[in-house]
Amino acid sequence: MNAAPPGSNEAADGNESEDACVSRQIRPGFVTLLILQTLLLVVRWRMGDAHGALLMLAVLAVGALALSVGARGSIDEVYGGYYGLMALVSGLLDLNLAIEHFVWGEWRHLTKSPAKVSLAVFAKPLMYLVCALVQLLSSFIAYLLYKDAEGDADSDLHEPVFATPNQARIYNAVLSHGERQASAQARQQLGGDLPPVKPFAGSVHKLP
Repeated sequence: MNAAPPGSNEAADGNESEDACVSRQIRPGFVTLLILQTLLLVVRWRMGDAHGALLMLAVLAVGALALSVGARGSIDEVYGGYYGLMALVSGLLDLNLAIEHFVWGEWRHLTKSPAKVSLAVFAKPLMYLVCALVQLLSSFIAYLLYKDAEGDADSDLHEPVFATPNQARIYNAVLSHGERQASAQARQQLGGDLPPVKPFAGSVHKLP
């Protein structure tokens, strides 16, 4: 069994800094999407869709929590994962609302009076569609963050992490001592299974 080298703590620090760097790279886009969701929330509230606005407020609150809890300017992976799931569900619901309003509402209005076509007819379906796209994109970014954190966690499981090189040396010494004890016990068990040695009881003859 091979122990990790004393410099494994430096590799672990490099992985943590790389993870934080990826999270900081995602942060500006994450903040931009949160701002867009805030604006869309206000628009939905002004258009009379109180239930949809409250649902987006819940999703936005979890996203803001993931942004504020993250250490050193990064995004928290746990709350980011929750935010991604909630944004995915809310985005799919808004996409369904956009299709439903266009097919059963505005499309029926267009067939009855095709001469009175205006952009106001498409306002609500387009608003739902934009909300769905923004939330689905937010869910995708949260998924990228979660996959990056999951990959770092898997790599950490395969190699021990030591805070200092002295801890690595102590770990190597304890491991070597345990291996020597195991080999000594194996030799003792092997010797206990052999029959005892009997002294020679015959007559002695001297060669010429």
